[in-house]
Amino acid sequence: MKRFILSVTTGLLLMLLISACDGLLDTEPTIQISSDQVTTTVSGMEAILISAYDRLRDENLYRYWIMGAPEILADNSQLHPINSGRFSGQAENQIGSHFTSGVWSTSYRLINEANIIIDGIERTETTQATRDRIKGEALFLRGLAYHELHRVYAYEPNHPMLSEWSEGVIMRTNPTLGLSDADMRPRSSVAEGYQQIEADFLEAAQLLDGNDRGSVHFVNLATVHAGLARLYLYWERWADAYEHAGLALENAIGNLTDYSSGANIFDMLPNPEAIFELSFDNTHGSSGSMNAVTSPPPGWFDLLPSDELLALYSDDDLRNNLFAVHTDGFPYILKYPGTVGQNTDNIVVFRIPEMILIQAEAAFELGQEATAIGHLNTLRAARGLGAYDTPPSGQALFNEIFDERRRELAFEGHRWFDLKRRAMEVPKPAVNLNPPLSFDDFRILAPLSGTQVENNPLLNQNPGY
Repeated sequence: MKRFILSVTTGLLLMLLISACDGLLDTEPTIQISSDQVTTTVSGMEAILISAYDRLRDENLYRYWIMGAPEILADNSQLHPINSGRFSGQAENQIGSHFTSGVWSTSYRLINEANIIIDGIERTETTQATRDRIKGEALFLRGLAYHELHRVYAYEPNHPMLSEWSEGVIMRTNPTLGLSDADMRPRSSVAEGYQQIEADFLEAAQLLDGNDRGSVHFVNLATVHAGLARLYLYWERWADAYEHAGLALENAIGNLTDYSSGANIFDMLPNPEAIFELSFDNTHGSSGSMNAVTSPPPGWFDLLPSDELLALYSDDDLRNNLFAVHTDGFPYILKYPGTVGQNTDNIVVFRIPEMILIQAEAAFELGQEATAIGHLNTLRAARGLGAYDTPPSGQALFNEIFDERRRELAFEGHRWFDLKRRAMEVPKPAVNLNPPLSFDDFRILAPLSGTQVENNPLLNQNPGY
């Protein structure tokens, strides 16, 4: 009988400690418990699911790397002259200074936990509805982790560089329960990876339809459609992206908020525009957080909004209220104000405006310019702006959609990925005097951990590293 390593905790009963690390295996022996004792109990499966959710809160993922690095790697952010130094390499796009290698290791730990649930859920003694709900959440979390890995380490399915480098990431859909399961594997192709993510999301949608928890803090049906909309956006499957963005909006708990009320929605729990929001408490407080790296002292005050980003907002745009100026004269963003506690905020992974902007971009690519402009005007109205006097068209409309993504989604982890997926040049803030990166620069892809490449002879490093 296969056994895996768990520790017993009061209240939660079982918390998973074994997990796939960097695609292989990392073990910390504590108490040996039969896998059947866990997978046959709801409490055991829920404990593993809680651990998978907690991986998303890790600083290697959404606590700050996935949210902050895309801003400083591109042109939405510039460094404060006096900073902690943690993003100095990323600001200059130095070779090897990219996303932390922890994106890889933390994602695979989450994936292994999801695999354990997916593999064993039908043996769990509970109702079928509960089994379906747990499996649906696990499938989505696995797909989300795989999409983040592809966003960081691989090109998109239609990227022009794919003809030269088509490797995605290591794909594992079976649990690693012991050393005998920790086989060496090569990276799958980008196409295979995207197909697996799509399959996970589509199955999750079936299992959670009418069967989710009805909370933005857990994967719900709207979350799954939002994940599909983003996946299809990166895949350039425009009709599918448009459809699922609409389904996300249709099923979402939150709504688009009118900023004329003057309230900062990022200082509310939950954010009223949230589709999927990671809930934090004071035990998650850390100097490795978006609050710490974007806020004035006692925060690190590393990541400032760039001059170029601020110049995109017209004077009557109510999103100007999401920025303030510190006593030292430097601006900062108010999306991470420490609402939960010091260095601690909830993190919104999917938000209503992102779906509206996906619809706008997809409609444009489908040749439906009037529809695209209508979606932009919906968002503009909620931000205190009137409809376009002379609606843009053609390339000007595409540029406006991308500018609107910058304005609306600033410091939410999109800018670098937006430029990357469209094979666009990556500009840099003028203040740093750093040259832009061309779409075919090898630094567009993050390097894999050197240790992992050395330990796995089948694992190829990304070009240039």
